[in-house]
Amino acid sequence: MDFNSIGNGAPFYVLTKSDKPTLTIGVVKEKTAPQPKYQTPLTPAAFNGTQPQTFVTITATVNGKDETFSDIPTNVEIAQKGNDVFSGSREAMLQFVDGMMQTSKKALDMVDYHKSVLAEGEKMLETLNPRYADEKRQAKTIKGLEEHQAETDKKLNSLEQMCAKMLNILNQFNDAPPEK
Repeated sequence: MDFNSIGNGAPFYVLTKSDKPTLTIGVVKEKTAPQPKYQTPLTPAAFNGTQPQTFVTITATVNGKDETFSDIPTNVEIAQKGNDVFSGSREAMLQFVDGMMQTSKKALDMVDYHKSVLAEGEKMLETLNPRYADEKRQAKTIKGLEEHQAETDKKLNSLEQMCAKMLNILNQFNDAPPEK
């Protein structure tokens, strides 16, 4: 069912594509009459006998709120604006969701391949570009030196604390009155 055929009270399916896609089903509350998007006195379509593309605005109650969907082509069953995909056709939405799932399945099937490309690509770059290999080696050496320096700093700090405690103890003995 294209958007021109939707009437008040018809189901309206809204799929919000975000981190977690969600599907909500609303009800068409109001639909405007089809209008050309840009109204001009004489459109080229008037000269060649073709009909200009028309658009509608649909207001639907979704999740208890009225939402307005503007500039929807009348001759399609499913449309998308931003992160929202909407339709008045359950079948069209089923096909869209199925296609979305197939795309995700293909992407997941390719994860291991892409991980190996990244791992092996590093080795290939090192083989093909000696400068890249030198930069990688230098970065690894610098990181090792930084880690070694951080560990040395920790040990030195610990030694300083122990020396301070020992000096404190020695000072207590020196400040203590002599035994009689």
